[in-house]
Amino acid sequence: MKIKATLLLTGLMMCSVACLSNKKQTLYEEEVAYDYYRNDHYGYTVAYPLFLIPEGEGREEGQTFVADDGVSNMQVYHTDKIGLSLEEAYRKELEGRNASEKQLEESFYRMLWKEGKNTCAQYTFLAYGSFYELKFTYTPQNASRFEAAISVIVESLMVDGSGREEDEDSDGFITFLFDFLDVCFYEKNLNRLIRDKDPRLASYIDPQMGLQRYYAPGAFAYLAGCDRNFGFDEYGDFTFEPCAGGEISVTELPDGKSACELEFENEGEVYYESVEKVPDVVVNVETLETKAVVLPYPDAEIRVVYVPNKFHSPVGLYFVLTPDGWKFVFIDDTLCGA
Repeated sequence: MKIKATLLLTGLMMCSVACLSNKKQTLYEEEVAYDYYRNDHYGYTVAYPLFLIPEGEGREEGQTFVADDGVSNMQVYHTDKIGLSLEEAYRKELEGRNASEKQLEESFYRMLWKEGKNTCAQYTFLAYGSFYELKFTYTPQNASRFEAAISVIVESLMVDGSGREEDEDSDGFITFLFDFLDVCFYEKNLNRLIRDKDPRLASYIDPQMGLQRYYAPGAFAYLAGCDRNFGFDEYGDFTFEPCAGGEISVTELPDGKSACELEFENEGEVYYESVEKVPDVVVNVETLETKAVVLPYPDAEIRVVYVPNKFHSPVGLYFVLTPDGWKFVFIDDTLCGA
């Protein structure tokens, strides 16, 4: 089965989603940590601040998170709004609400109104023909906490499918990949993160394998780890920061198609395929003798992900399924005669 998943980047003003799995935000002298809520049935993920307590999934559509005052809360859920377009749903929900703020865009709408003394804010997104909603209700006493956290929560919403009935992401790779791309690739320079041993990479690297880079200073490809600065030199690209332009599309490479045939029409396009092994390395340039790269996990699943470089040519990122989940193990900068 060919899988195509799309990560809808829902930030209203930003090109990329923030790193939230371990992010802390300072606001009003209060440090706020975030965790993730994942709804596998409808294929979406969202961050929530830890000052809100999840009530548990009373229904498959979503979850409610409640503050310690028992009133202020956040709700996230999937809804069909059967037969309604985005604009029709927007107009219908405005009825009876004296909205102080309202906004309708191509793929989402938002509105702000009062219910008594409490403030209500709703963000509704259209993806895969379904609606995904975030609704916030908060008291005046909780206004500062919510108003600072709402933008972070909204920007974190990831919609990667309309359901999991067929369990297309049974090994968790697609979800993992979206997270990796968000934290380490988009609006960052991956080469710079690798060269500088940036701590954002740490959780994605296996301690037994580490991270290595295929590079080609001439006609042959070599492999280098941190002990040789990953083969980087002064000519390396440490400035290109790809921007997804609001959407990341992850597609399984079609059968019979080579990575060198890929045309990255935009930087948000990503392709992947399963492979049996990682590339060999040349150990003798005179005889062209090569040597296989042996992994510490026999028969482990390997996926290579093709992302664009600054010339929109493919770069290969290799991931291996370890006992501790998917890990980033190799970057291949030698594809297609690069």
